[in-house]
Amino acid sequence: MSVVSRQFQMVYLLLERGRMTAAELAQRLEVSQRTVLRDVDALSAAGVPVYTAQGAGGGVALLPGHVLDKAALSDEEQRQLLLALQSLPGGEGDQALTKLSALFRREPEDWLQVNLSRWGAGTADSYKFQLLKRAVLERRVLRFDYASSYGSTRPRRVLPARLVFKGQGWYLQAYDPEREGYRTFRLSRILSPEFTGEGFHQPLNPPEVDYSGEIPPLFRVSVRLRFARCMAYRVYDEFDQSCVSVQPDGSLIVETVFPEDQWLYGYLLSFGAAVEVLSPDTLRRRLAALGREIYFAHTSEPDTPCQVLDDTMEPSQTEEVPTMEQYKDMKFCQSCGMPLGPDTAHGTEADGSPSADYCSYCYKDGKFAGEMTMDEMIDFCAPMMAQANPGMTQEQAKAQMHQFFPMLKRWKR
Repeated sequence: MSVVSRQFQMVYLLLERGRMTAAELAQRLEVSQRTVLRDVDALSAAGVPVYTAQGAGGGVALLPGHVLDKAALSDEEQRQLLLALQSLPGGEGDQALTKLSALFRREPEDWLQVNLSRWGAGTADSYKFQLLKRAVLERRVLRFDYASSYGSTRPRRVLPARLVFKGQGWYLQAYDPEREGYRTFRLSRILSPEFTGEGFHQPLNPPEVDYSGEIPPLFRVSVRLRFARCMAYRVYDEFDQSCVSVQPDGSLIVETVFPEDQWLYGYLLSFGAAVEVLSPDTLRRRLAALGREIYFAHTSEPDTPCQVLDDTMEPSQTEEVPTMEQYKDMKFCQSCGMPLGPDTAHGTEADGSPSADYCSYCYKDGKFAGEMTMDEMIDFCAPMMAQANPGMTQEQAKAQMHQFFPMLKRWKR
């Protein structure tokens, strides 16, 4: 124990106990009584109001209340500091809370508890949080399986940077060496995390959390939604009040921006019939088609459709699964493979001119809109390709994309 640490420990003991003999302090600090008296002199010289008293009832003590004045913290500042420690999850601040409560001579107010566990999860969530926290603080490489919002579960190996609470959940921001960039992972989707046994020393500076790192900002869509009044509790749980306008009939209009992918459809369907998509019309039609698919899947009516259609395209008149060969004369975005026709919005180069190779979702101002691997792009695009081609499964879409994408300019090696 250093001299400074020992002297602080002495002050803490005196705050906690009020008065101790030199022999008691020496035993507790594992030093001689002479060292204790030298520390008392050093603390007194530094302005700490510690003194010694001789005779019965004597010993070493602090002047009442003086350390609190020296701390230069108001009652409200003391309360805020104790609250910050009390709000740390998993009992992280309990030791410091006990010490500072003694320092401030006040009992912690028992009105707040933070529990990271989901309902029914037991202690698993808290254990995961503690492991990830250790990885961040001790700079240890992590590996885990990650269930992404576009339907795949893949192993990841990352350098953890920080834990972030945003919206309604905790996230891990980390550097992914394989993808050569920062990624953001929702803690609830991190499966079986463990240390690899490796450490790292490189400084990490992740960007501010925006959309989850595994969802590239390629297909963000502005939406306008109407919620029934019975959904007010969820609307205010999940949207900022500035996005919400209450209508005369009690319904709520929400205007916001989402990444348009499979997660969005599932999220909106979770509201059942209590939500209506007002715009864009393409999202409205896709949600209706999904609703029909769910209906037919839960009834015994014959001749039900087996594929949700993309209503922006005419239904196919053949059951044959389309192949990329059918589109050999078309021009495609050299990133996502989307057909580039005369009505398609092209991306822009750094000088503002239209890009000849990329769509507006993938490319803007001479830069790609999101950092991702070819496999991540395929996982992201496959559901939309399957929807646009009746009779094609997502696995068939992925198989065709794995043949086609390596020929695109962005993914050529």
